[in-house]
Amino acid sequence: MNEDQMMEKIHTCFSTVFSEDFTFSKELSRDNFSDWDSMHHITLLVEIEKTFGFRFDGATAAVMTSVDNILTEIKSRLN
Repeated sequence: MNEDQMMEKIHTCFSTVFSEDFTFSKELSRDNFSDWDSMHHITLLVEIEKTFGFRFDGATAAVMTSVDNILTEIKSRLN
């Protein structure tokens, strides 16, 4: 799976979890997206786990606070 395909799947996860309009990019993070609260974070991680077929431990989940960090973690598991 290439990076574009990964980003498309991540985008789909975000769209499932967040119903409001947002601009999806690698720069999207909890710091610049006010609707990404702790409850949405957990729901998003569960959606990503279902989509990609693996689980995250608490330490990993805690640092997955941006699209870029999420992408980096997924790449590390798929390679």
